[in-house]
Amino acid sequence: MAIRADYLLKETGQNLIRNPSLSLATILTVAVSLSLMGVALLVQQGVGRINTSFKDEVEFIVWLDVNVQQEQIESIDDFLASNPYVDNRYFIDRDATYQEFQNFFADEPELLQLVEPDQLPMSFQVQPSDTDVDLIRRIGDEIETIPGVQDVEFASDNIRAISTFSEGSSTVMLAAAGAAAGASALLMYNSIRTAVFARRREIEVMRLVGATKWFIRIPFMLEGLLQGLLGAVLSIFTVFAVNKLISSFFQDLQSYIFRDFAVPSAQVLTIGGALLMVGALIGAVGAGVAVTRYLDA
Repeated sequence: MAIRADYLLKETGQNLIRNPSLSLATILTVAVSLSLMGVALLVQQGVGRINTSFKDEVEFIVWLDVNVQQEQIESIDDFLASNPYVDNRYFIDRDATYQEFQNFFADEPELLQLVEPDQLPMSFQVQPSDTDVDLIRRIGDEIETIPGVQDVEFASDNIRAISTFSEGSSTVMLAAAGAAAGASALLMYNSIRTAVFARRREIEVMRLVGATKWFIRIPFMLEGLLQGLLGAVLSIFTVFAVNKLISSFFQDLQSYIFRDFAVPSAQVLTIGGALLMVGALIGAVGAGVAVTRYLDA
């Protein structure tokens, strides 16, 4: 028995509006579970970007006093140049710092108007020749004693801290997402079972006139698929909002090291695509199992 498109649309629409409260609850449950999953993936992506960014780049940053003298800058540069454990050093003057500041806060023109280049500190970005954390710490501690140095920011400390936090939080969020996904599938199953039971007489008539199980099953699977996709769409908006908050937080932190934690929109879209597939899978499989169990009973 052929299935017409207008029949599928009509049946799917009727199933959705027959029990709107249960359909809404199912969509929201799917949205919550996929939001947790999306945020966990977002955090993992951010940490991966930081690790990649600093893998072959600077290991620590030497921030200079705002009023540092030229002879002090030369003294710090000489120390770094003569240190056998320093592989590369890059001096970042005020113009370069201001340019990075402008790029970082491009969406906050009010803040840009309040800051002049001479108010920003200069710095040295340093790449040690050895990746031993203790050795890098000793070099940094020694540099901090040189006149004109305001602070030394260690990438390894920050990356280790955020990696530890992200691993724990991602594990918790993925576990919660798994539990919520299970609840979503169960709610989807009950939602479709309710719809099937409400139409049991129609289904029996369809079976008597020769309708195949797939002819009966597909409209309900489409209903579940649509609910899963709607929940996934809501979760994608949540993930974009969380990514925006993360970006704003690390901008306020004004840390060079965490500049790459916010995930680009292209990668968020990739996560969104994965969430759509998972939502569709939860919906279609949950509905398919519910209808199959009824038809096979």
